[in-house]
Amino acid sequence: MKHIDKKTSQALRLVAVAATLGLAGLTVHAEEDTNPLKGWSVYLGGAYIHVNVAHNHFSNGGTPVDEAQAEHGTTAGLAVDDKATVGFGIVYRFNPKWSAELALGIPPEHSVTGTDAIQSFGQVALVKQAPPTAFLNYHFDEVLPGFSPFVGLGLNYTKFTRTRSTQAGDAATGGPTKIKLSPSWGLGAHVGGTYQIDDHWSVVGTVAYVDVRSTVTNTTESNTGDGPVTVVRKDKLNFRPLTYTLSVGYSF
Repeated sequence: MKHIDKKTSQALRLVAVAATLGLAGLTVHAEEDTNPLKGWSVYLGGAYIHVNVAHNHFSNGGTPVDEAQAEHGTTAGLAVDDKATVGFGIVYRFNPKWSAELALGIPPEHSVTGTDAIQSFGQVALVKQAPPTAFLNYHFDEVLPGFSPFVGLGLNYTKFTRTRSTQAGDAATGGPTKIKLSPSWGLGAHVGGTYQIDDHWSVVGTVAYVDVRSTVTNTTESNTGDGPVTVVRKDKLNFRPLTYTLSVGYSF
């Protein structure tokens, strides 16, 4: 009888240990399920913005810009230099296939140079822009161990936070000039890939295109020979930016 009691006692101990381990596992699982950051991830890296402004020209106003246009038989245009900056963002993964992303970055400042009739003036303006973009992404299955591609469509808002004319720009337009660019709303799309290092860390690369269009208004206090006059010029710009990013991501 004592032998049976001893075996029973051992069995009860095993049951107690198993129950304790089971409860511990359930507790960990419950903590994971109640993790408020589950599904969220952030990333930080570099971004290179290639700008390819579509052909453009300014309206006439009787200043050196207009004289150059008439002399060369062509219009005065603008080109925007490429720029590298720091990109970052936040992603929420609804399920293995779908995620929402907000892509951000430190607003870069671009150098604007004259083209065509005003090419000789060189740098005519500086423009800083902030272009947050929201994407809805679809993630494909792994094509290589740890690597899976994705595509996304989204909406971009670009605000030009700082614009100023240079001395060369003032000379081209005929006097001190104030520059204003209207904000832009446009569609965006990107393709990319994620290499998952472990449960938390990853490397993400993307190539994105967004539709950025703006109306630039140059207001110049000029003197065309008939005394001081305010000359207002407008031009519609299609920036057509292509952005390359490479980032390190962290999933919670």
